[in-house]
Amino acid sequence: MQNSVAPGPASTGAAPQPAVKKRKRRARAITWTIVGVFVFCLAVMGVSAFVAKSAVDTLMAEAKALATDIDDSAKTEKHVDEMVSAASRAHWATAHPVWRATEVLPVVGDDLRAVRLLARTADSLVSDVAAPLLEFDLSSIGPTDGALNVDAVAELGKKIEEVAPAAQDAQIRLIADGIETDSLLGPLQGPVAQVEDVLGTAADVLRRLAVLSPQLATMLGADEPRNYLVLAQNTAEMRSLGGNPGSLLMLTVDNGRMEITHSASEQDLNSGRAEPITPLNPWTEALYTDRVGRYIQDTTMTPDFAQTAALARAFWGETLGDPGDAVLAIDPVVLSYMLKATGPVQLPTGEKLTSDNVVKQVLNEVYVRYPGTAPTDRAAQDLFFAEAAGAVFGKLTSSSSGFAGLITQLVKGYEEGRILYAPTNEVEAKAVSGTRFGGPLTVQSNDENTTLGVFVNDNTEGKLDYYTDMSVKASSNVCSVGDADDKTFTVEATYNFNLKPEDVATLPYYVSTARYFPKGQKSTNLVFYGPVGSTYVSAKIDGQDFVPQAGTNDLGRQAVLINFLSDPASTHKIEVTFSAPPANYGPIDVRTTPMIKGVPVNVESPGCG
Repeated sequence: MQNSVAPGPASTGAAPQPAVKKRKRRARAITWTIVGVFVFCLAVMGVSAFVAKSAVDTLMAEAKALATDIDDSAKTEKHVDEMVSAASRAHWATAHPVWRATEVLPVVGDDLRAVRLLARTADSLVSDVAAPLLEFDLSSIGPTDGALNVDAVAELGKKIEEVAPAAQDAQIRLIADGIETDSLLGPLQGPVAQVEDVLGTAADVLRRLAVLSPQLATMLGADEPRNYLVLAQNTAEMRSLGGNPGSLLMLTVDNGRMEITHSASEQDLNSGRAEPITPLNPWTEALYTDRVGRYIQDTTMTPDFAQTAALARAFWGETLGDPGDAVLAIDPVVLSYMLKATGPVQLPTGEKLTSDNVVKQVLNEVYVRYPGTAPTDRAAQDLFFAEAAGAVFGKLTSSSSGFAGLITQLVKGYEEGRILYAPTNEVEAKAVSGTRFGGPLTVQSNDENTTLGVFVNDNTEGKLDYYTDMSVKASSNVCSVGDADDKTFTVEATYNFNLKPEDVATLPYYVSTARYFPKGQKSTNLVFYGPVGSTYVSAKIDGQDFVPQAGTNDLGRQAVLINFLSDPASTHKIEVTFSAPPANYGPIDVRTTPMIKGVPVNVESPGCG
């Protein structure tokens, strides 16, 4: 009898049906396609990132080399070509569809987008702004035969007018793109913020220069001689803007040729008058007393250079005639910067001034050389100041050094607040409005930067600030409290009086007159300014509560004055706190008096990144 077999499923050893095979092949193909695309994208992104990084490194290296070789037209052209090529490569490497597609990824998408936008901006700036500007041969400006070439300056002005709109467009596009810096990875936040700041500064400077460009040749006396009243600030006797402007010069520029045509001191002016020469702002008088308008030496006590310039013009005009077309203020540190570019100068008295010794010669050695109180010694001091400044200005148009190197040094002086400028011409005034040419506190808003101020005014009658230096620390809770909470801003100044006690007896009379304080002792007024719209909270000296001697609202800000005495080889810490209402506050920026030594500033804003 045969065994029966019940019907059931096919044996497991049976071959798969054709449809199953087809589905598996399709799945494998899709899988490998996805893997292939992913690997391709990774390869593209890897190559792109490498190309972009390499291009940016080249761009930065060439820009640094350009700063050194700016006076050599052949080297400049080579550097510019390399920069244009590098910026283009960085843009190309980050602008393709694969890069854009990865911008949707979580975590890194925003960072990739930021890199692409910055590469595009760099390409635009280098190709449309920097390259056309640097095509201009700066050496054509001169000096040649003792004068700057005013026609070349006019040509440069036209070139600036042509490229300024491109910088503006690049800035507007980047703002419109809306990079959220706070959402980026840590290593990118700093560079992105730096690029945005540089772009903003470049666009603003070019815009202002474009406004000024029709006047550039005129400012160099192309049409008729141009006269500048120069305040030579003595930073051995500090004032808010830099120093005692006891030496004044009339600088005449005629068709590019510079000459000091008149020099004066406070003895040639009606300084020490019973009433201010022009009415003072009441808040200025409240902080600094009416001395600001009664003594030419005190006109720079206020950080408002427009007011200083008006007072200086009035003092000069009262006794010496036409005060010129503009007021310019400089200090011996600026002279040292200029001498770095031009080389040393020889004075008629035999002294050789260099970038290394001019500060010491002008601010200290002159009083050792002419130590007496006789009119002849005082006249010799004033003559030395005038001859030193005159020799440096004369060197500007007789030096064989390139013009570009001088511009670099002047920009440094401007950024440190050592060059101030107040023109009477409306076009020039518009171009410099709101810049540091008008003083350290010209901006009346906290939106872009929250500016605080610490300014030094000597109260001793002497030149003891040659032996001082200062550092500043600022802190705020602006990023660590709620949006609806008041903000606090604290500024601490560490003030060092470095005079050695054993040197007091040998100090010349004009360094320490000992008329109001014992010889070698120093009286100092520090004036602290809070942010726009702030109010004063408290003050301390060396950790002890202190009541300021004066306080008011100046330049839209709460300001207080604190006086203290310093013995030789002593240090004081002065701390002032301000409060400000809820609002948008930009990064903290501390402005100080430009002292002989730079003033280090440390800012602490917990939670601000």
